[in-house]
Order: sequence, then structure tokens, then C-alpha cells
Amino acid sequence: MEDRLILVTKDISLFMKLNTYCNDHGWMVYNTTDPNEVLDFTQHKHVAGIIWDLNISNKNETLKLIQKIRLNFDKPIITLTSKKELDYEMKLFALHIDDYIVEPYEYEEIIVRMQQLLWSRTLATSKAIPELVEHEDLDFTDLESESKEETAAHHITHHKHFKFDDLLIDIDHYRVLKDDVDLGLTPKEFKLLQFLIKHEGQVLSRDQLLQGVWHYDEVGTSRIVDIHVSHLRDKIEPNPDHPKYIKTVRGFGYVFEHK
Repeated sequence: MEDRLILVTKDISLFMKLNTYCNDHGWMVYNTTDPNEVLDFTQHKHVAGIIWDLNISNKNETLKLIQKIRLNFDKPIITLTSKKELDYEMKLFALHIDDYIVEPYEYEEIIVRMQQLLWSRTLATSKAIPELVEHEDLDFTDLESESKEETAAHHITHHKHFKFDDLLIDIDHYRVLKDDVDLGLTPKEFKLLQFLIKHEGQVLSRDQLLQGVWHYDEVGTSRIVDIHVSHLRDKIEPNPDHPKYIKTVRGFGYVFEHK
């Protein structure tokens, strides 16, 4: 039986949106409005992670339940809340939750964060990484026009690889390797890197990245771009705090440079 996510909420909008996102990408969800059921789910069902709407129960009840759950459950737990309460947040992190997201949040952002947590937990194993974001066909046609005279730092071998510095982009398998180690990019991170490379040297606004990578432009969704860029930097940059490849252009967006 495949692993599923648990969604704990009474918020109908949250319920519908997250179920739609997950189901569209082949993920099933155990839905419950009773936090007490979560412990039973984790003990008797195959659970990949938990998304917990903190507005569903009082603080003491929630803390006691998460403490019990964490005794035998080491998968991701993401909590959602309508307002930030530092003391409560610190108590939750002391019980080893993985994330504390405060409204307003993007539904896709929640899914992306869960994907990242799943990736980090499966990195050291041979288990296939669950995909919570779509795996779209990726096109490197523009890159394949490079000539044989291009330097080794910026070239494609047999139209299947693109290399710069110690990074190798494996086009056939939608992955990036550093010193032959797979960096574990998600499909969306890979497509974002592809788009940036194809527009090397061009300053791209967040709106351009939304349209080019996500193919939509909705008010308030630009945070998704920043989150993906941050995760991408963590994986490919020698020093993510001082990016070498994906540079921020203050007040506008990002530019990819590798020379």
C-alpha cells in the first residue's frame, strides 16, 4: 500500500485546495477533522507526512498529540496557522515539527515544502523520492545548438548533457550532478534551472519566471519563485549565501551567470 499524506483541518477551502493539488500529482490523502485520529493513522497506516492545521484544536491538546506521535513517527510534520505565536511555535519545534507556516500562504508552497522535506529524508537511501509537483516534459532544444568549439565549462555532450564548473545537467534524466552525486532537484527546480540557463545573462522578473516555468500568473504567487530559487541555490551553489550562479537583482528578479 502506498504512503499517503495526512491532512488535519476543518477548513473547507484548505481541504479542497490541498486535496486537489495532491490528487492532480498522483498523491492520495487521509483527511480528518479529528486530531486524535492522527496517532492511529501513523501507527496503523502507511503515512508519508502530516499537514496539520493548528486552528483545529487547542494548544495543549495539539502539543500532547504531537509529542506522542513523534515517539514512533519520523516523517515530515508541517503545521499551518492563522497567526504567528512565538512561544507556541518554539514548543512545537521542540517536539520536532518540520515547518511552521503562517497565513497568508500559497497552497503550492505547502506542497513544495513537503516535497523538500521528503527529499531530504530520502537523500541517503535508494528509495524513489515521492513527487508532489508535476513532472512536465523539459526541453533543452535551445541549449543543444552549442557548437563543438564552446569551452568545456559550457557545453553539451551528444545533446544529452550540459556542464559548467563541477555541475553536470543530465537532460535525459532531469537531474543535476555534482562530482557524480545527484543533487536531488525536484522537477520544478530542474525546470527553473533550465529556464534560467536558457536566458543566461538576462535579468528575469518574478512574473517572467512564473510565466516561463509555472505557465501562470496569479496575484501573490511570486513567493513560490523565491522559495524555489532558495532551494535551488541550496543545492547547486558553492555558497548559497553568496550566490555564484543565480544572482538577485534587487527590486526586479534574478539573473543566471556562470562565467
